[in-house]
Amino acid sequence: MKIVMIALLMVSFLFAQDIAIVKKMTGEVSAKRADQTISLAIGQKIQEGDLIVTKSNSDIGMIFEDGTIIALGENSVLSVDEYLFKPATNEFLVDMDMQKGIASFESGKIGKLSPESVKFRVPEGTVGIRGTKFYVEVK
Repeated sequence: MKIVMIALLMVSFLFAQDIAIVKKMTGEVSAKRADQTISLAIGQKIQEGDLIVTKSNSDIGMIFEDGTIIALGENSVLSVDEYLFKPATNEFLVDMDMQKGIASFESGKIGKLSPESVKFRVPEGTVGIRGTKFYVEVK
């Protein structure tokens, strides 16, 4: 049974979609992916379903496939629940959940082509995206 579970986990990694890249980072930042915690580094890929966690005196800057830019400050937690960018078939979806910390967000092509497809949730509500930039702090 243990071998079957390991095989299923390995197959899920093969089909995981890289959706962003780490362009800037200082300190300790990790991605919780399935049952693993991965220490991130500049140039590393972010995948759909990742939970990004920054520690004290740490930050990260990520660029997504559509050009969306997200920066997280220290002690932040952001869940990238869903991300779909297929302009050829007009399919767009961004669904993120900011649990705590500080973030700046600059929408890319999805925010311009299909702003209603972008959801950036915070504990007290959802930020509406209309092809814009915003800064949010969640305590």
